[in-house]
Amino acid sequence: MTLSATLLAHSLAALPPATFAGALAVMVNCSWPLQRSRRVILVLQSAAAVLFGLHYLLLGAPTAAAMNAAGMIQGVSAATLANRRLRGTVFGATIVASFAVTVATFAGVTSVLAQSGALLSAAGRLQRAPQAIRWCFLASEVFWVSHNLLVGSRWGLTSDALAVTTLLIGLWRNRQRRAAAPAIQELAERAR
Repeated sequence: MTLSATLLAHSLAALPPATFAGALAVMVNCSWPLQRSRRVILVLQSAAAVLFGLHYLLLGAPTAAAMNAAGMIQGVSAATLANRRLRGTVFGATIVASFAVTVATFAGVTSVLAQSGALLSAAGRLQRAPQAIRWCFLASEVFWVSHNLLVGSRWGLTSDALAVTTLLIGLWRNRQRRAAAPAIQELAERAR
């Protein structure tokens, strides 16, 4: 372990538990939009959801914690279940459960915002193309930013800012790759 990694680990360990979970969640969450593989995207999203779920639970935002638990289950099932019907059943069950949790833990507008962000995130996890995943998650950020402002989650807001930035970079970078593909193919054909 390098000296800088040791110092970072020591600094993080000294933080209050909610802050520690939030800081780790930010680090994981800002990496997935830049990934190319759908499976890697979903695994990193699931890891971030676990950490953010803990962060929100420790902050006293149970609806957001439950939405992240549902997101983790959705991410794992989307990454691992090949059976489309089974995957759809898991997603349906988590969405129904998340509505039940929202009603049970209803805290006004913050609950509605968390539920709305979670629904758009679920739609993203169901997408087959990484670019479509990015677009759905970008749309979900409207709700999560509003939620994090209201519950006072600095780590959530930090993650939102980084997520929006990396989502835009990922969207732009993927657009550039698709635009360049025909030109590269044409050059390859000329070389033959």
